[in-house]
Amino acid sequence: MKKLLLIILSLFLIQNLVFAKDVLQFKFPNEGWHKVDSPDKVQSKKCYVPYNQSSENYTEMFIFSERVLQNKALSPMAILQKQLGKDKNNYLDIMPRYIKQDIDDAMVYWCSESKTTCAIERAFQGKEGVILVIYKNKMPHYSQNLLTNQVNIVGSVKTYSPNSSQNTSDNLIEL
Repeated sequence: MKKLLLIILSLFLIQNLVFAKDVLQFKFPNEGWHKVDSPDKVQSKKCYVPYNQSSENYTEMFIFSERVLQNKALSPMAILQKQLGKDKNNYLDIMPRYIKQDIDDAMVYWCSESKTTCAIERAFQGKEGVILVIYKNKMPHYSQNLLTNQVNIVGSVKTYSPNSSQNTSDNLIEL
């Protein structure tokens, strides 16, 4: 009985060590964005949609997640490449275009005309792991210049430091 109890306690301890606790500082593009459940029911993803939208019925969504790596040799660029592999399985016609190809902070943009979806994805090094930020737009206007507004918004996400003098009234998102 003692062994079973020790095993259960050690599993909880290991599980707590695996989950990251970075906090992101981020300013949403406009008012009304609210947290919703992840469409794929993954609890570790923090998803936000505009006012009057839900995880089942959305046109725009910001997805924030963090990956704690056992292998510290994996860079944010490698994590972004893995994410793109998953995206290519779901959106067969995408052609990713890198906006930023830094090994510790990479950003890519892609669109799927067949599923009328565009996404901007960024992976960067957080304090506890690699942070992945995804902006999805399911009704993009191809004349709309996503490469200005949304890229700047996704690029502005940073880890929160309570000691920084540059802290503003941005939203804080705990991963």
